[in-house]
Amino acid sequence: MENVLAAAAAENGAAGTGRLAQWLEGALPTAVSWGWKILGLLLLYLVGSRLIKIFLRLIRKAMAKSPLEKTIQVMGYHVVQVLLYMVLISVMLKTVGYEAASLVALVGSAGLSIGLAFQGSLSNFAGGVLILVTKPFKIGDYIEEDTQKNSGTVVNIGLCYTKLVTPDERTVVIPNGTLANASLTNYSTQGKRRVEVSVGISYRDDLKKAKEVLNETLEQVPRRLPDSEVNVFVDRLGESAVMLKGWLWSSSQDYLRVKWDATEQVKLALDEAGISIPYPQVDVHMTEGEQRK
Repeated sequence: MENVLAAAAAENGAAGTGRLAQWLEGALPTAVSWGWKILGLLLLYLVGSRLIKIFLRLIRKAMAKSPLEKTIQVMGYHVVQVLLYMVLISVMLKTVGYEAASLVALVGSAGLSIGLAFQGSLSNFAGGVLILVTKPFKIGDYIEEDTQKNSGTVVNIGLCYTKLVTPDERTVVIPNGTLANASLTNYSTQGKRRVEVSVGISYRDDLKKAKEVLNETLEQVPRRLPDSEVNVFVDRLGESAVMLKGWLWSSSQDYLRVKWDATEQVKLALDEAGISIPYPQVDVHMTEGEQRK
């Protein structure tokens, strides 16, 4: 009996050894094949990444010499970097037998999902690119966004948002999508601005004398552009006053200061000339019959 068991055990051991040898015989070529593929992928990645770095270095030097905005240069550099690495990954996958079409479909599906999730941010990003390319304004310009009437000096133009600083030192952040898709007013493009001063005089005052006073006063306002013409004219006939308006020109940077000085000087000059600035008033007339009641 013991001999039979020993023989059976020996037979089972031989069978197990045979199966292990058979499995190794089949798996070893596959393992060697995958080993060579992995080694090839590593070499391909090392060589490809090295070539990409050299190419990106050349692109960076070329962009540094170009007149493009710094933000556009950085954005373009990163876009080219992503595209080159996507090409490298596609080549690596194709080397191991993975079709590039499947990768393109996967990337496209992921891109669609990301685009839907970040639709607003992508709109602002596209608006930032459009602003940097078309340049409707630049840093240092005083602009007014016509939709919400936000205005201020541009201090930063980012990829998604633009920052303004108002004259009272408030920071306004506006999405680039809004600036790119709506109208805006740039007060700094021409380098000068027209200053308007409006004042009303009494119907009893001398109109010609008032116009002369306004003209002489506006010509003497500090920081106005000396080569520009001063215009004084009757703007309209109001209910309680004859409305006069004066035009003079200043540089874009001195606009507020010139406007403040001109308004103050006009008031002082009219007071000195004895010309009154009336306030709205209503005259009430009562007939004799209404008084008896």
